[in-house]
Amino acid sequence: MVRLRRATGFGAERLKQEFRVACSVGAIRRILRGHQLTRRPKKKHQTKQALRAVKRRWPLFGQLSADTKYLQDIPQYWPQMRHLRLPRFQYTVREVVSGLTFVGYADELSKNYTALLAERVSAHLAWPGVELATVEWQTDHGCEFQEGQEHRGLPASVRALGSRHHYIPVKAYTWQSDVETVHRLIEDEFFDREVLRTPAEFWAKIATYWFYFNLARPNRGKEYQTPLQIIRKRRPSLDPAIAVWRPLDLSALQHQYCPRYEPRQRGHDLPVSP
Repeated sequence: MVRLRRATGFGAERLKQEFRVACSVGAIRRILRGHQLTRRPKKKHQTKQALRAVKRRWPLFGQLSADTKYLQDIPQYWPQMRHLRLPRFQYTVREVVSGLTFVGYADELSKNYTALLAERVSAHLAWPGVELATVEWQTDHGCEFQEGQEHRGLPASVRALGSRHHYIPVKAYTWQSDVETVHRLIEDEFFDREVLRTPAEFWAKIATYWFYFNLARPNRGKEYQTPLQIIRKRRPSLDPAIAVWRPLDLSALQHQYCPRYEPRQRGHDLPVSP
């Protein structure tokens, strides 16, 4: 019994089932306790602490986790969103080691928006000297992160810039815990509290919050350090301006690349006479 326990790590019930042990489950448990081979179940906070310790040893800017947050289901924000025509979705990219976060806002889910944000974030990192070849992007299987047959979207964009990309396993939502934590914080600390009177006020306040988050807000899960402090400690040579990120209006940026076609007169398009 002792040998089987040490070899497999199975509990009493599984040992009896897998190896058809003749004695009862209670007897197996007494044997394991007598040889000090029992262990208490790991508590959730202990598991989180162990995972954080592992992530601290990861290279800085080695992984960026990307996800989207639905804003229209926040009771405090929804009436203001409808009245002022504010963004319905938040596109989020978070660096795992430092917690540095990059965001953009838009009115719909779109591959174009995720690709556009990825390009802007990559350029923002490359400018102070981050090697894009060392960066790996992680996303779920949402429609906005799919590549498609034309090889368009976030995966193709980051690969074209020299980075790598991988999807999390299906329904393995805990893999995105870093970025999901940000979504909970922004809802608790901003969207559930702010009263917005104009679209301009929304953009000013949301920019202030993300400046605060990246530059001045201590993170309890990272030994009460700010993202900027972690970056300075791990890579002192990097320009501190890397932590300064203004939220993007992805809809407006997309229209700069692809202007809306709004003809002044109604009618049909005809070829010009030579």
